[in-house]
Amino acid sequence: MKLTAIIFSMVAALSLTSCATRQAASTDWTPYLKSMQKGCDYPNPTTSSLPITYQQSIIDTDTRIKPYNSSDEEQLEHLDETITTYMLNNATAFGKQLSKIEYLSGFEWSHLKLYFANNPQSLRSEFTLPVDKHDINTVTKNDSSGYQVTGEGYKHLTFDKKDNSITCGFGV
Repeated sequence: MKLTAIIFSMVAALSLTSCATRQAASTDWTPYLKSMQKGCDYPNPTTSSLPITYQQSIIDTDTRIKPYNSSDEEQLEHLDETITTYMLNNATAFGKQLSKIEYLSGFEWSHLKLYFANNPQSLRSEFTLPVDKHDINTVTKNDSSGYQVTGEGYKHLTFDKKDNSITCGFGV
């Protein structure tokens, strides 16, 4: 009887340890976001199938419609922006603690913004300019705070020290 109780206690303790380990394990978003490093290509986490691995680190989701600001009285509904924010728990990206992800979608523009626990500026060298096979783009900025490329529209990478974020965006 005592042996059964001891074995049961050991199994229960191992089970609790296993659960605690699973909860404590950090979710690495790097594989999902890696394309941002190569010319600021980024996934749309609101329409693409977000694997369950990443969904488990999302503790809250907020989606808002931001009306387009127009000086005239005719505000065109199709120019409104949709902003989806994922608050994260115990998540990382590119080796840094990731606190939230924001995806903004407008009429002909969008961005994916990653918020980190501390300044991600050290990651700048890991992000490269877009490849231009047709030589139609012009690099209008390329420094430690990011880059901007214009041509048929624009693409930008911005490292913001104020809010500890990296933003990739594009528009026409």
